[in-house]
Amino acid sequence: MPFKVLVIGGAGGMGRWCASLFKGAGLDVAIGSRQDASEAARSLGVKAAKAEDAGHFDIVVLSVPIDAVEEVASKAAPRMRPGSLLMDLSSLKARPVEAMLSHAPAGTEVIGAHPLFGPGSEGRGRSIVLVPTERSERWLSIVRDIFADAGYGVLETTAEEHDKAMAVVQGLTHFMYVAMGRTMEKAGVDLKETSAFRTPVYGITKDMLGRVLSQSPELYALIQSSKDAGRIRDAYVDCCRELALALDAGDTEAFIRDFEDAARYYADTAGARKRSERLIRCALEPRLEALEAVGKERAFDFDGRVLSGIVKSAGADDFTLETPDGPMTLKYEDVLAAEPCGNGERIVGRDIMVKLPIGADPSVLQWVLERIDGVKCAGFETADALGPDFVACRFTVSVSAGRSDEVLQKVLKTIWGLGLEVK
Repeated sequence: MPFKVLVIGGAGGMGRWCASLFKGAGLDVAIGSRQDASEAARSLGVKAAKAEDAGHFDIVVLSVPIDAVEEVASKAAPRMRPGSLLMDLSSLKARPVEAMLSHAPAGTEVIGAHPLFGPGSEGRGRSIVLVPTERSERWLSIVRDIFADAGYGVLETTAEEHDKAMAVVQGLTHFMYVAMGRTMEKAGVDLKETSAFRTPVYGITKDMLGRVLSQSPELYALIQSSKDAGRIRDAYVDCCRELALALDAGDTEAFIRDFEDAARYYADTAGARKRSERLIRCALEPRLEALEAVGKERAFDFDGRVLSGIVKSAGADDFTLETPDGPMTLKYEDVLAAEPCGNGERIVGRDIMVKLPIGADPSVLQWVLERIDGVKCAGFETADALGPDFVACRFTVSVSAGRSDEVLQKVLKTIWGLGLEVK
């Protein structure tokens, strides 16, 4: 009999990821939320439950904001039975782990967890930190294996070491970018104008600035709340002040010394240059691809989706792609060129929304589609509930660019032949 898992906060981005991962591992999953979680549960193909139901589950995961862990743990943990596991997914670990230990009854195990990615960035090859406690003897190896089997790297550490590292990895990084954004705002910088003069480094930096600023300010403020983050911020501000004073005084030699000291400390500047060159080449690929492909069918990754069609025109900043849904003007910075196969054959993706009954296994249809002549591979993701009995599932079918229309017709006929509806 599979373990029963309750993800509290399961309607949010990371909660959905966690629920999907445990479901994919064959566990019996339910989600709960402060709001009604029934629609989210149906879209994920799992059950709905409440924090008050924690005593009926083997694993309870708290996927809630850092400052809400204490409150939610106080409601759910005392109801848990001996031998069960309480986990969290917070970006900081010391306070959440302490809160879980203080509220979990004797015999209930506790493990802290922190996925080192956000919603939309999950996938094989990413890493997850596990923080064992003195009460995690039975469940540590089980949880570690579930994450590892799903393709995630697992790092075990203490709450203190985790928070110390996050003060730099997240705290300093976020602070630098937010400060940069505010600086440009206060200085009246015209972002469109500077983009016309962008260098490769500025282009990547500007995109990373936007990436940080697209995230939750509440979450990022909470990450800054640790003592370790405060210490790192103070050191950063002091260094900025020292560099500025030296330059204002015309002491370029002091700036050069600080530059060289920082380079020696970093050590692997040559390796970093090579790695960043790959990023720069990657950023240029869509423009080069579009310029060389006018009049031809090509595929591009756009916002997590693969768009395919005929490249009608390509300019300095954007290009026009004639897709089955009509023409689209795409900015180069918004897309990535789709990868060719190992034999050089160009692959394009077709998205198909299929209406499936609740409880149907999308992997069965995936298996069928992958056996159609001309289909290179197929993937799927659950999208939205369609009433109480059906769910919309998006299938992405990858086919050879030269045969895309032909193979797509085969795919549609197969789906229709199975009695399923294409949305």
